[in-house]
Amino acid sequence: MLIILFFLLASGLIALGITCYLNHKAKQHKIKVFLAGKKQSNFSFFHELLGGMGKGTQRDIRDKFEDAGIYNRELLRYYTPIKFSLLALSVISILLFLHEPKEMLMGFMGAIVVVIVVPDMYLAWRKKKLIEKNSRQLPYMIDMMSVCVQTGMTLEGAFRYLGEELQSFDKDLCYQIRKTSDAAEVKGMETALKDLSKRVPTPQVRSFTLTLTQNIQYGTSVAPVLSDLAEDFRNEQILVMEEKIGKLAAKMSAPLILFIMFPIIILILAPGITRMMSGN
Repeated sequence: MLIILFFLLASGLIALGITCYLNHKAKQHKIKVFLAGKKQSNFSFFHELLGGMGKGTQRDIRDKFEDAGIYNRELLRYYTPIKFSLLALSVISILLFLHEPKEMLMGFMGAIVVVIVVPDMYLAWRKKKLIEKNSRQLPYMIDMMSVCVQTGMTLEGAFRYLGEELQSFDKDLCYQIRKTSDAAEVKGMETALKDLSKRVPTPQVRSFTLTLTQNIQYGTSVAPVLSDLAEDFRNEQILVMEEKIGKLAAKMSAPLILFIMFPIIILILAPGITRMMSGN
């Protein structure tokens, strides 16, 4: 464990040092070019290459981070360098300390799994938990949107307002609403709602986006429908919670048998068995 922590710390320091050096050199060169009036060379290309191994890879990593609830884009610059630095340090350590072919093969496989597979699995796990959290918080957001619509706001205005006001309530749901509002200004509300249902693929979000899409297409009053939809989602959550509570009795039976009934039986039978074994 200490070796893994040492490798992780060393790789992070290496990636941080390289990135800070490139940032410093890029700033110095921009200042020099600005003062001298010369054509500037592009240090940012190396920085982008370091941070994401190309624009396409960096975009994929950015989507993974955002889906997992990590919105600090500065961390994107260090994700790939840390992974490759940690993998390089692991390979060097395996070559230095392991000599048997089987041990080296197992070490290489373990390093690949720990350095490359485990971080992606962690991000996928965080994405799943974040989707469930956003679905639980959705009824409260729908109620607030219904109030906004009743006061005379348009759907675009309601999204824009909630994208700012939900920050203190739930930053993850606020990010999704704000991203939908920004996309609606560029691509239109219907396309933005489709993107929202793809980012948060749950039945509740699909019902919510379908309701708003029908309102846009047919011009029906959406405020009463949103209130009913929020109430239905709450009732559904209550039913799910009651189902989980009902399953607790069956789940608790096995621990009760293992940790309570068996010790009681042993305590009851142990004195008699002890006397029989001693001949009394």
